[in-house]
Amino acid sequence: MKNKISVYNEHILQELKSKFPDKWEKIDFVNKEKWLTKEDYPTYKQLVKISEAFHIPFGYLFLEKIPEKKLPITHYRTFNPNTHSISDELFDTIIQVKKMQEWIKDILLEWGHTPLPYAGKYNIHIDKQIIVNEIKKVLKLESGWAEGKINWKEAFDFLVNKFEETGIFVVINGVVGNNTHRKLEVSEFRGFVLYDEIAPFVFINNNDFESAKIFTLIHELVHILIGQTASFDLRNLLSADNEIEKFCDRCAAEFLVPENELKNIKDINYENLARQFKVSQIVIARRLLDMKRISKDEFFTFYNDYAQKQMKTKKEKSGGNFYNTTFYRYRKKLLYLLNYAVKSNTIMYRDFYKILNLKLSTAEIVTELICKTKA
Repeated sequence: MKNKISVYNEHILQELKSKFPDKWEKIDFVNKEKWLTKEDYPTYKQLVKISEAFHIPFGYLFLEKIPEKKLPITHYRTFNPNTHSISDELFDTIIQVKKMQEWIKDILLEWGHTPLPYAGKYNIHIDKQIIVNEIKKVLKLESGWAEGKINWKEAFDFLVNKFEETGIFVVINGVVGNNTHRKLEVSEFRGFVLYDEIAPFVFINNNDFESAKIFTLIHELVHILIGQTASFDLRNLLSADNEIEKFCDRCAAEFLVPENELKNIKDINYENLARQFKVSQIVIARRLLDMKRISKDEFFTFYNDYAQKQMKTKKEKSGGNFYNTTFYRYRKKLLYLLNYAVKSNTIMYRDFYKILNLKLSTAEIVTELICKTKA
């Protein structure tokens, strides 16, 4: 019994093993199964390792039961809407970005920023064409903007830059913070938006395929225009059975693939149309489904086949240089703002690297790169 702890709650361990068998399997302790029935006991260090493996506070192992994590925002599911369980990865990501947003808003308010004129300007009871026109106005887009882009990646990056220019902060990540061992599952969420009239934030799951990110991005902008915070899975690129989600979905689809342009096309070629509109072939299929030019069975068959091919060929962008990845995840707008906030003594330097979940040594290199890179 020397150095071993017996007062932990074995039922907590049993619950963790049951809910997260993969994580339990990776815990490399010979006697871990005996800890479930207290035939043997772990040491303090071993319990710490367990809490870290399951991403829970150490003290949870001594409670009567694990406190239920509740998202601070609504999470819309296309299927199984009554399911309340969410992953630690989704929960922690939303909390991290929410804290980031709080910092940025405080900074902007101190600098005298006023509410964005388009934030919360509309409601879901207006015609979708009004929203489509507002999107073009807010992003300062000319007609046919997509046709001049070489591919989906260029179109996506172009739109992200437009978002930043208009005052929206964009975070693109495929893991929790900078932890490459905690992947974000597209099946759980494609993105989320944290509405605020001063500092709206949108998040894109970087594990999604490139062409689908564009739809998520515009869907999120509609949320900002109607003043609604939410996360969503957009499974099969279909909205949840909710009037807000359906409205955002219709507006995003109409903006990306206008019905009057598609209805005049007789020869349906998914690949050619996707290139023309710079959206996923799935978005094209969705519009054809909306227009009743294909059946639901045809759409789901096409979606499943296309999604599988895309996920097989997708390469994770965050696997390269860490500092380039940091710029890609948090974008120049956020990094430049934080760097200027430090220089103007609005925040402390330690706040800079805590906001971005960076180590001090890493933050110093990122700061140097910001200074060398032109806005």
